[in-house]
Order: sequence, then C-alpha cells, then structure tokens
Amino acid sequence: MKRKTILFALFLLSFTAWSQDTLTIMQYNLLYYGNYNSAFAQCYESTNNTQHKDECIRTILSYAKPDIFTVCEFGATQALQDDFLRHNLNIYGVNYWQSDKMINYAHEDIVNHIFFDSRKLGLRKHVALRTSPRDTDIYELYLKSHSLAYGDTVKLVCIVAHPKAGEGYEGSRYALMQKVMNYVSENYDTENVLIMGDFNLYGSSESAYQVLTRTYSNTNALFIDPLANLGGVGEWNNSYQFARFHTQSTHAEDVPCFSGGGLDDRFDFILMSDEIKFSYKHLRYVPNSYKAIGNDGYHFNQSINQGYNYAVSSELAQALYDCSDHLPVTMKLFTDVPGLGIDESETPTLEASVAPNPANDAAWVHFFNPSAGIVQFELYSLQGQLMVKESDHFDSGSQQHGLSLQGLTKGFYLLKIRHNEGWWQTIKLIVR
Repeated sequence: MKRKTILFALFLLSFTAWSQDTLTIMQYNLLYYGNYNSAFAQCYESTNNTQHKDECIRTILSYAKPDIFTVCEFGATQALQDDFLRHNLNIYGVNYWQSDKMINYAHEDIVNHIFFDSRKLGLRKHVALRTSPRDTDIYELYLKSHSLAYGDTVKLVCIVAHPKAGEGYEGSRYALMQKVMNYVSENYDTENVLIMGDFNLYGSSESAYQVLTRTYSNTNALFIDPLANLGGVGEWNNSYQFARFHTQSTHAEDVPCFSGGGLDDRFDFILMSDEIKFSYKHLRYVPNSYKAIGNDGYHFNQSINQGYNYAVSSELAQALYDCSDHLPVTMKLFTDVPGLGIDESETPTLEASVAPNPANDAAWVHFFNPSAGIVQFELYSLQGQLMVKESDHFDSGSQQHGLSLQGLTKGFYLLKIRHNEGWWQTIKLIVR
C-alpha cells in the first residue's frame, strides 16, 4: 500500500472502463453466536438462542446478499461452523458457500470467521496472528475468472480483527493493530486489502485507529476509511453528530446478553487499502456504497426497531434487534475482471407460476421450457429444509407439472424450479 502519484485524467479513464461486476462485503458481530459459556455477559441459550438467531440471520442475509461475509463472536467449534453453512448459507438448493477450518491459538470461546461465494472467490491462505485477547485472522482470497488473462491472479486479502472492548483498554487495541500493520507492511503493502471487524473504538483519536489510517505510523501501509469524506470520522462515542454512522447498540434497554443504551457508538468497520480506493489492481470501492444496515440516522440512543425505521422494513429492523447488539456493515467493490462467477440477474427464468396458491394437498406448476431437458422441482421450508424433490423430462414450450403437497404442515414454502441447462426460478408457495 505504498503511496502513488495518480494522474487525474488516467483515473477518469480507468473509471469509465470498469465493468459492472461487483462484490458485496459484509462484516457482522454475531454476539456470542452458539456460545453459552459467557456467564459475565449472561449469554445463555434462553437469552441468546442460536436457532432464533439463525432465523434473523437468514432475513438479514437475504437483504444484504453478500459475496464475502466475515463475522466476530462466533462460537469456537468446527461443528458450529458447519451447521452455520448448512442452516444459513447453503440453503434453498444453494451449495457454493464455503469457509475454512477454524484456527484458535488463543483458546478463546469466540473466534472470527469468513464465509465466501466459491463461484466467484477461492481461498489461497488462512493465517492467524497471535494477538490478544483473540487471534486476528487473515484470509488471502483470489477472484475466479474464466478469462485466461486473469485466471486466479487477482488477490483480495481480508483481515478480521476483534480487539478488547471497554474504556481503559486503548493500549491493548493499539498493540493488536500495530502487530497487524507490521504484518501487512511486510507481506501485503501493495495488495488489495480489507481490514474489518468489531474494533471497539470510541473515536478516531484512539491510537489503534491512528495506526491504521496515518502514513506516519507505517511508511509502507495504511488503510482508508470509506466514511472519511462523509463526516463519519471523529469522536463518535455518544455523539448525535455521528448518529447516521453508529453501529452499536441495537437495544436501548438493558437486557441479559445484549448491551443497552441504544445506537451511540461506531464500533464496526471495514477499512480498505489505497489499492482498492484508487483501483490499482482490478478492484475499486464503489463510492457511497458503505453503510450500516438499519441505521437511518433517527435512532440515536434508541433501539433499532423503535417506532418507524426509514432505512429498512419493520421485519428487518426486528431481525437486527433480535440477532445482535451490533449492526452489520457492508460495502461494494467493482472489478474489471471478466467472467467473474455467475450473474444470476442475467439468467433467463422459466416464467413459472403455481396454481392454486395457497394450495392444499396438490398444486400445478405452469412454466415455459426454453429447450427440452430435465426440470427439477425442490420445495423448501423457510428454515431451508428440503421437503419435496421431483424431476422429469419435458419438451420445449409451455409445460405443467403436478406437485404433491400431502403431509406438509401449513405455512410458507419456497419452490425452486431448475432446468439442467441453467434456467431457474423461485416461487413462494403457501400451504393451507
């Protein structure tokens, strides 16, 4: 991340040449997800139930649609990671989300993790720095391209950090970030790098923030705050001036496990290297794409679901309230790498419909088949459980298929219809 002189005209030229392929990055503190060993925080199964959190997480992920999803405060068991993939990401017929094996040198009850869309990205390396109180995880990803000119050569490094919380631990947070910056300077000073996590910073004057973002701290490396030019940098702790940037806490009241006080701190971050800010290496930050999901700027010292939320639906505001005392933060990156993954928005649908809907014991699926082939019908519960799976060969043109619904409980289901050549469509089906 060495400083470079950029000619403005060349920058404008490169800007206009970018393709519209994007990656969405999301960072979220999941609040002791799957961990019931924290007596101090009172995070027990009764106060922080994982099954209920999964319902909320699915709602949030459906809204955010990330390609890279990094998390803090994740229970330190491999089985929990596998379950998270199965219950929240690889659902409704999706099977392309991947992660990596947990590293936990610190032997903490909670760790960091990354989940990514393996159609677009691959994982080349995972390193854990031995920092206190928790390890800092470094994931070296690469973009998958069908173009021989790019292949797997475009690198994206994601660093997930979670320093010590609380006033009085500023020195601990600084020591962690200084160790991270030393590692970045030695290994990734000219690469696309993101650092994200729950940093527990009370303002930009903290030495931990300074060491990340100031050139005098590290001559070879620095990170850029996407909110630096938007008024998001300063002494944000309990300041109404920064109300639209706060990420903690989603609860105004004090309840077991969740921090109270309402939104009044900016603890959660995604910072970027200058390579990403100025698009030196095939990735560029999408201007103004950084946001804290659910923060409408009108909930200072309030719960995120109090009254009307102008940023998200009431359902999503409730999911954010129930899931964690932090808000997730997201940002988007443009890439000029051609053939990145699958652009599902350009995939033709089957123009399918279901009748009757609501249905009782059976329903008819009517669809237009673009070409003769095998069409598969998969019916999922809203929890992602596959309830019905049928397939048959159909000629091209207008077709119909009878779907048996016998034995299903009343409620909402998702019907995914897939042609063997790639056409697909998902329809909400109500069984009554």
